[in-house]
Amino acid sequence: MRALAERHRVPLIATLPTLPLYVVWWAFLATGGGDLAAQQAWAWFGSEHADSPYNLFWYGGTHTANYSLISPYLMAAVGVRTVTVLSGLVSAWLAALVIQRTGIRRPLGPAVLFSIALWCNVASGRTTFALGLAFALAGMLALTGRRRDLGRAGLWALLATMASPVAGLFLAVAGAGWLLVRDWGRAAVLLIPPALVVAATSLLFPFKGEQPMAADRILPPVLFSLVLVAAAPRNWRVLRWGALVYAVGVVLTYFVSSPIGTNVERLLGLAVPSALLAALMVPGLDKVRRVALALSLVLSSTWLVQKTVDDLIVSTKVPAWAQHTEDVVAELERLGADRTRVEVVPARNHREATAFARHMNLARGWNRQLDVERGRLFYDGSFSPSAYRAWLDRWAVGYVVLLNGKPDGPAQKEAALVRSEPQWLERVWRDANWTVYQVRDAVPLASAPATVVDSTSTDMEIRMSEKGSATIRIAYSPWLRAEGACLRPHGEYTRLDVPAAGVYRIGSSWSRTAEPESCG
Repeated sequence: MRALAERHRVPLIATLPTLPLYVVWWAFLATGGGDLAAQQAWAWFGSEHADSPYNLFWYGGTHTANYSLISPYLMAAVGVRTVTVLSGLVSAWLAALVIQRTGIRRPLGPAVLFSIALWCNVASGRTTFALGLAFALAGMLALTGRRRDLGRAGLWALLATMASPVAGLFLAVAGAGWLLVRDWGRAAVLLIPPALVVAATSLLFPFKGEQPMAADRILPPVLFSLVLVAAAPRNWRVLRWGALVYAVGVVLTYFVSSPIGTNVERLLGLAVPSALLAALMVPGLDKVRRVALALSLVLSSTWLVQKTVDDLIVSTKVPAWAQHTEDVVAELERLGADRTRVEVVPARNHREATAFARHMNLARGWNRQLDVERGRLFYDGSFSPSAYRAWLDRWAVGYVVLLNGKPDGPAQKEAALVRSEPQWLERVWRDANWTVYQVRDAVPLASAPATVVDSTSTDMEIRMSEKGSATIRIAYSPWLRAEGACLRPHGEYTRLDVPAAGVYRIGSSWSRTAEPESCG
């Protein structure tokens, strides 16, 4: 009994102090803004449309699997806040056990710091990443201590990547550390499963997106990682190699456009402060290394706290416009917004992405990678009235909605232009919180001889007046189907071929059927 109590002393002491913080987050801070807006949108979709792998409510079409293969359905089943809190607490317990099993002399301090960092991740609203971390830390636990279970570790690594590709990426960093010390077994179970999941999802659910990363975001993770490489004890070979791999990866993330981008910073906030503290407490360090570790510990912890506070400031307050969406939604429905696409100028806290997605298909949403890929003018400096009008036509936007609040950074020029009311935007409705504009001579969602009858988050009903083909401005997916008709890619859109006049419904299902004979 005493041995059991001693074994769990560190995880218990590390986890208990954060319990009040989770209560505060649940009761007062989890109001649905910031990253939590995306979690709530995906949870709703998982609850209402669990049989559909492709949604139409954001960006002209996105695969659920590109976000996560697990979290939307788990959040739908037990709730976003429940998944978030349980993931954070389980991760804190597992992380403390992992730190304890490494054999460092005083594991409690690093374990407490890691536990606080995990709460900071929760406070920022990253439920899906928190879930992936819980699986990832379970995999790390299976590889530490005297009993190493490679099979179990590989399974956890698989689940971690299925839950959150970013969590799988960070497991790969640890795997690279073991690879460079020639521990082939542990390296393999952390490198191969994430690679398999990413390869499979890329093949089955094609995705192209880019997470931006400014040059000044490189310095903190690279600097603190290099301090670990230089100042950590020489026999901490896996940690030092992993830190070097991470530093190199951050630099590559900046130079090579990918969906990773600033997400690479998350490992800095989670593991680097704990690793710096653990290294600092090792006896016998010379003064230069000790000062470097202590300064880096203070700066990295300050970076984490400041980032968390910034996220909370943005996401916690519920503005008036977010509390009063019933009238604007009703007006858009009256105007027939289900037969076109709606651009709601993104807010700084992104609550609009959840509030409107349940009722109509949005030209944008809350996925930075797709926002860059399908709305590059908002990021590359090419924004202008003519470029914006071309973008509205590209995605068949019929209505633009402007909130009475602070827009997202990349949407500030858009908000100013819409507010200036160019001649091709006609104001058709306004209340204290929202203004609706109709796009004059808007490009329709479906080209002749097709017309859109209605659309939902998963389906679009098309009336064809005659046999033939029409371009539907939905981003093509191989998962889309239309009974009695054929769907093909047509540039970035979808081409509908029908054998006769009639009404056809385009949608998707996890039970993929064979292509109709008319598709050849």
